[in-house]
Amino acid sequence: MRWQPRRFKSAGIVLAIGLFWLVAAWPTNWGVAALGTVPGVVLIATGAGQLLWAGDRQLCCHMALAGPLSSLLALILIYWLGLWPGVGLIIGGAAVFMVAGWALRIQHPVPAGVAPPPTQPRLLAKMACDAAVLGFFINCARVPRGAAVDNDIAELNAIGEVAAERDWANFPARLHGAAAPFESPRIEPMRTFGVDYEWLTAPSRYTPDPALPGGVRWRGHKNNRTMAARILRHGEGRGRPWLLCVHGYRMGVAGLDFQLFDVARLHAHLGLNLVMPILPLHGVRRATPLTGGLFLDGPFADLLHGQAQSLCDLRSCIAWIREIDPDARIGVLGYSLGGYHAALLAAHEPALACVIAGIPMTDIPATLWQHLPTAHAHYLEARGLSAAAVGERLAAVSPLAAEPCVPRERRYIFAATADQLIAPEQPLALWRHWGEPALQWYHGSHLSVRHEPDVRSFIDRALAESGMRG
Repeated sequence: MRWQPRRFKSAGIVLAIGLFWLVAAWPTNWGVAALGTVPGVVLIATGAGQLLWAGDRQLCCHMALAGPLSSLLALILIYWLGLWPGVGLIIGGAAVFMVAGWALRIQHPVPAGVAPPPTQPRLLAKMACDAAVLGFFINCARVPRGAAVDNDIAELNAIGEVAAERDWANFPARLHGAAAPFESPRIEPMRTFGVDYEWLTAPSRYTPDPALPGGVRWRGHKNNRTMAARILRHGEGRGRPWLLCVHGYRMGVAGLDFQLFDVARLHAHLGLNLVMPILPLHGVRRATPLTGGLFLDGPFADLLHGQAQSLCDLRSCIAWIREIDPDARIGVLGYSLGGYHAALLAAHEPALACVIAGIPMTDIPATLWQHLPTAHAHYLEARGLSAAAVGERLAAVSPLAAEPCVPRERRYIFAATADQLIAPEQPLALWRHWGEPALQWYHGSHLSVRHEPDVRSFIDRALAESGMRG
């Protein structure tokens, strides 16, 4: 964090653009005036808030989201707004976006010992992209209150009692059991976005423990009962390394996953066989119209089921690979939420050739509390629900609470110094917990990871060192 200004003067630009929206839209017809009032009010609110009370990340997220949306709206309404006012508002939306990035850069904390990201327009834009997506997530998320909080408290207390009784902290296998391949998997050829692959589906082996609360609710997600994965392999797959590619939150759809993992490069250029599992409640397994809904914003007890089923399904993928190719080297590469599960696999699959945790979330409750609206966070804490209390109940599915069994030299982490979705303290905590293995910081954001050359070279080095080059 560079410094914390008493008043963030650059927010005056945002305030002025919000006022300009009202001035430009109101003299037109009532429809344009109504539409123009929306970005005008949002920009006035976020600009004035940052100008007078600098430091609220929620304001920055909504500012970053409103900027490009207001430019798009100005482009649509330019006929009625007039050429020059419309062009001014389009440029103004871009300015709002950059002001949001600048505000985030000032307020962004970087842990001691980590080089702070440089203040460059390109980096500010990357940070603003993170914030815009975060603003979208925040507005889509369920925030518990009233009876839902009472239910969360009761279920978390029940989880704590079961965890203590069965001593999951010291014996996590009592919760997770042994890995087993899929039963009667179905594999069929598919082609999406010009990529040929095999589509594997099979019943998920995860069955909620009857002693745990929320099991009936979790089983009620019918699509989620079937595990699915995309497979790209050379011939029958034998004789080549396999890479398990674990996607992030709100992903699990072909277009996003193929782009994130650069399947053409990993599969064709590096010669790897790829397995791309779809995490619970994502993609075709979703329970809401938007992929990933209810995975992190459902009842708190479902966080346990979500992580436990993810681990079960991923281990089934590994067991399936070993069943069809017993001598294969198997590595794991995960991004964000996928980095969480890659780190969790490192505590349960000792024979993995490597585990690469990219921009990993490592503390789910801390992440949720970081992005909760301030009033809601205070409300939950007043009711006895804190990030620490929730984390204590979820220790059995936390990578920071389990000792890794993959050797230190086969563990790798990369993280972003300007990450707005996952606090840099989280990958740093995993690095310490893992005994300080290879760690690559890059000056970029969460969403820019796919385009960072430092990340690509780091992944290449990790694969080469662990014998994972096809």
